[in-house]
Amino acid sequence: MSLRIAMLVALVGAGCAANLTPEQKAMHELFLDAAYQCESRYHTIHVDQVDLEGGLQIHADADSRTEYRPFVACYWDGLKARAEALRKAGKPVPDALLREPDVQLD
Repeated sequence: MSLRIAMLVALVGAGCAANLTPEQKAMHELFLDAAYQCESRYHTIHVDQVDLEGGLQIHADADSRTEYRPFVACYWDGLKARAEALRKAGKPVPDALLREPDVQLD
């Protein structure tokens, strides 16, 4: 896991752990996992923040914003794949996995 994502997990865990339900924690981990997989695939895009609704704040290395759209597609596809895996396992699929969260490029 990248250092940036690990720090996000730690910050969310430390700052919000008392306020999050187990379901919210599980959802946030799904968002983090999908974001991490895409960050590792698109090396010039970096995840800065993952909110509790799955929205991302990202930034790109200089002159590499062309990977924005493929990164966003990767993230959305990753969330859809996680929803399908839950469905196949007979588990409930949270609504947050069925929509396309915002991805803001700074």
